[in-house]
Amino acid sequence: MTFDVIVVGAGPAGSTAAKLLGEAGLSTLLLDKSAFPRDKPCGGGISARVLQRFPYLEAALASIPVNWVNKVYLESPGGFSVDYCSDQPLYLMIRRCEFDNLLFSLARKHVEFQAPALVRKVTAGPRSAVVTAEVGVETKDFECKLVLGCDGANSIVARAAGLRSGSIQNEYAIDMMEETPYQELSLADRDRMLVYYRIRSHYGYGYVFPKAGHVNLGVGFKLDYYLSKLRGEHYAHHRSFVHYLAAQQLVKGRSNRANFRAFPLPISGPLPRTCGDRILVSGDAGGFVNALTAEGIYYALVSGEHAARTAIAAVKANDFTPPMLVRYEQSWKQEVGVELEKSVRFQKLLLSDSNRVDRIVRAAGRNPILADLLARYATGSLAHDQFKRALIRRALPMFVREKARELVFG
Repeated sequence: MTFDVIVVGAGPAGSTAAKLLGEAGLSTLLLDKSAFPRDKPCGGGISARVLQRFPYLEAALASIPVNWVNKVYLESPGGFSVDYCSDQPLYLMIRRCEFDNLLFSLARKHVEFQAPALVRKVTAGPRSAVVTAEVGVETKDFECKLVLGCDGANSIVARAAGLRSGSIQNEYAIDMMEETPYQELSLADRDRMLVYYRIRSHYGYGYVFPKAGHVNLGVGFKLDYYLSKLRGEHYAHHRSFVHYLAAQQLVKGRSNRANFRAFPLPISGPLPRTCGDRILVSGDAGGFVNALTAEGIYYALVSGEHAARTAIAAVKANDFTPPMLVRYEQSWKQEVGVELEKSVRFQKLLLSDSNRVDRIVRAAGRNPILADLLARYATGSLAHDQFKRALIRRALPMFVREKARELVFG
C-alpha cells in the first residue's frame, strides 16, 4: 500500500501533524520506535500561549494531571535574582509520558500506526519515497508521496535528506534531569519555576519545574563546552545541583538516580533547510528549540502543524516540487522564525558572559517593569518582537527617569 504521507515519530510534532493529516482525509501512516504510552526525557514545561495557539488542547488537557505556575525565579551567576509573580498563568507543567500519549491518542483515531518501528533508511525518488523500518523481527518498506521527519534530535530522516550532517557538538546541549515523585524529593513551593543562568559560571543552565505530583529538575550545558571542560559522569553534575538546592532549603529529600536521564538538545536554531526531496522535518528533528529557554514542545507543535498543512496542499495538488515544499519554510518562518533566530543570538550573548547576565538580572531586580518583561520573555509569554517593543516603550523610559533622579538627588 502507498500512503499519502508517512510521519516518522509520534512525539508532539509528529502527533500534531498526523492529527491534521488524518482529519484532512489523507492516508497517513504514523511510525514510532516505541509503543505508547512511553516516557521521554524532557523538562516538561510549555509556554502558556500554547492554549491560544492550539485551543483544542484546553479540553484535552483535562484528562491528564497538569500544573500551571504563575511565579518564576531567575538567578544570575553572581546571585542576583528576580522573583516574579504574575496574575496570569505563565507556564504549563506536564509529564511527557502523559502529554505525548494524549497527543498521540488525538491522532491515532485518524491514522494507521505501527510500533515499535525503528526507521533505518529513507529514500526519495521522482515518484515516491520509501521508508525502511525494523518492525519486530522484520524489515519492511513503506511507500508514500511525502515523509514528515519528526523523529527527534538524532533524526534519521533529517540525515537521510541531507538536511543535517557532520558533528553535533557545536550545535547541541546535553540536558540532564530527573523526574521524581514529591514523596521522595519534595518541593514546598509548587507554583513557582526556578531558572538558573549559568551554573557556578559554567556555560549552562539549571531549572526546577514543579509538576502536579512530581518535581522535574536538572542542568544543561552546551555540548562542546561540556565535553572540553566538564568531562566526567553525567549524574555527578546533576547531583551537585540537587545538593545546592537542598542547601538553599528549596528541595527536601534525595535525588533518585533511577529517574535520571541525559539527552541531546538542539540549541542552534532551525536547520538551514527544513525541506528536501519529498521530505519535511519538524520538532527537534528540524532544530525547532528556543536556544535561550531550551523549550521545544511549543515549537514542535507549531512546526508540526505547518508541515502538515504544506503536506495537505502538496498531496491535493499532486505537487511535490521544491517550490511547493518550500512553502513550509515560508510559513514557519513567518510565525516563529524571528524569535528562534533571536534566541540563538541571546543565548550566545548572555550565557557566554556571566557579568552580562548579572547586569541584566540585577537591573530587572530593581525595575518592576523590566522584571515583568524579562520573566514573560523567559517563559515564552512574549515573543521577541513583543518583548523588544515593550522594552522600548515601557522599561527604558522608567530606567532613564531613575538614572535622572540619581544624578539630581545623588
